[in-house]
Amino acid sequence: MTRTDRSEPAAGVDSRPSAGEPGTAIPTWLPVEDGEEIRWQGGPRIQTVLPSAAFAVVGTVALLAAIALDFLPVFAAVGIPLVVAPALWTYARVSRTAFVVTDAVAATRHGVLGRTVRTVSLERIQNTTVEQTPIGRFVGYGTVTIETASGTEIAFWNVEEPARIRDRLEAERERLTGGEVPGSREQWTAVLEEVRAWRRLLEQNP
Repeated sequence: MTRTDRSEPAAGVDSRPSAGEPGTAIPTWLPVEDGEEIRWQGGPRIQTVLPSAAFAVVGTVALLAAIALDFLPVFAAVGIPLVVAPALWTYARVSRTAFVVTDAVAATRHGVLGRTVRTVSLERIQNTTVEQTPIGRFVGYGTVTIETASGTEIAFWNVEEPARIRDRLEAERERLTGGEVPGSREQWTAVLEEVRAWRRLLEQNP
């Protein structure tokens, strides 16, 4: 289950974490216990912004051409911010997202205007999966989804070498649990489905 799940106003600009090894400094946004150490940290690959950036460039060029040709210049000028804004928002979203694995928790930080930090204890991880598109498999990026028996999920999306990150998570979990999880996979799957059913029921009847 989550150790913390909160939203708060952004206070200053946090430095963007990069991939690290044990001994790397703990990010200021992550609440940790004394002696806790970083095992890995990173964020979405910056190339995630490219589709939005390409659209912004093409749209801006087309609108500037319309202005130069005196073809609806007023509407073209107003349209430029509209085609540039999605690219700027995507860049801000990517640059403000960070993922961390310590020797005790996995954590995510995201938010442009505010900040949300979510963590899950490594001991409570029930399953980790890697999802990659055909392009992702070719280039080497994908999404690592972390799931607990209570149904809580966090995702490290569009990260480099997702299989290596999953291996790191599994290794840290096994270190903490001794590699033994009570019950069979089928039993835990049944528990997970039951918890999800209760969660859906509670969401439908607040």
